[in-house]
Amino acid sequence: MEPRRFMVFRAAFAGVPFGALEAATRRMDAGQEWTAALLGSAMDLRQLADQASREGRARSAAQAWLWTASTYQAASLGLHLVASGTPWWRSALRLRHRARLAYRRALALQPGLGRAVRLATPRGPVTGYLRLPATGPAPLVVLFNGLDSLCEVELHAFGEPLLARGMAVLALDLPAAFGARPRTPLFEVEAVAPALADWAARQPGLVARGLGALGVSFGGHLVARALAGEPRFVAGVAVSPNAGMDGPLMALERMRRMLSLSFNLRGDAEVEGLASRIHLGGLKAPEGRLLLLHMEQDRLFGPEHAEAFVAWGGSRVELRTWNAEHVGTSRVHEWLPQSVDWLLERIKAADPDVERTTNTWGARK
Repeated sequence: MEPRRFMVFRAAFAGVPFGALEAATRRMDAGQEWTAALLGSAMDLRQLADQASREGRARSAAQAWLWTASTYQAASLGLHLVASGTPWWRSALRLRHRARLAYRRALALQPGLGRAVRLATPRGPVTGYLRLPATGPAPLVVLFNGLDSLCEVELHAFGEPLLARGMAVLALDLPAAFGARPRTPLFEVEAVAPALADWAARQPGLVARGLGALGVSFGGHLVARALAGEPRFVAGVAVSPNAGMDGPLMALERMRRMLSLSFNLRGDAEVEGLASRIHLGGLKAPEGRLLLLHMEQDRLFGPEHAEAFVAWGGSRVELRTWNAEHVGTSRVHEWLPQSVDWLLERIKAADPDVERTTNTWGARK
């Protein structure tokens, strides 16, 4: 799939309104670059949010801030399109910072959307957002970012079908840790998975056992690591995950840029050193089940990555394929409902007797 078209699919799924996305594409057709075109739409949506706030329409303002966050993040994806040698780092960080702030404004106006949380782990604090369904106690699914996604944007979108099925969602600011000061990026989530499970067990709105996980692209790699590190993760979904970061991948400029930005690395030697550590070797095989979705037209992580996951996890890995591009952006309406249904079935099997009642805790900060 042509890169711009792929990114349009991503932006639409993440929550950029169709009209704002269409206006941006018209500007691109007239010669404007991706980032500038999406930034124009983000500013329009921000004005919409400000107007709703001035008029006292809190829910409308919150929705507009969510759209604004999604559009700022979409604008940051222009890093994939700029030529080698063109400055991109500072712009991408600034736009993602704006996306995070817009999301926080939405939550401040409508607390029921979710609340910011901070978890203590052996590798330092990990931040994220907890979202609860209307009934509880609820089973928890932990969402992990890819290399160029945000828990405030893409993971919010992935959380919607989980919440609709009565599952709680913990969107973690990993691996990039954009919200931490100083930033503490982390890909070895097996080291913090027990602490995540311990934290969940202490929350009154959550079921104490039977955790799930979901991630796409590099986030799928993190899902596997979570299952390897903690048996309370009973099921996980990994969509187009990478098994490693081999030489051909490191020859791709956009891969190097994503690793550099996510892990706050500037030099080529640092990026290559990190890449050499990202693989399945040495990871314990999971006790939980892993649903692996491989996209047959994936030009980034080919079939050898899926084969490596099956070799690693054996019978615990269930492989399904789709005739689509990387992470199946054009067919997310097909694979996502099936995946969350699969997660719910496995989590229910681990905890079949919990009675669900109205979750009054959900709206509290």
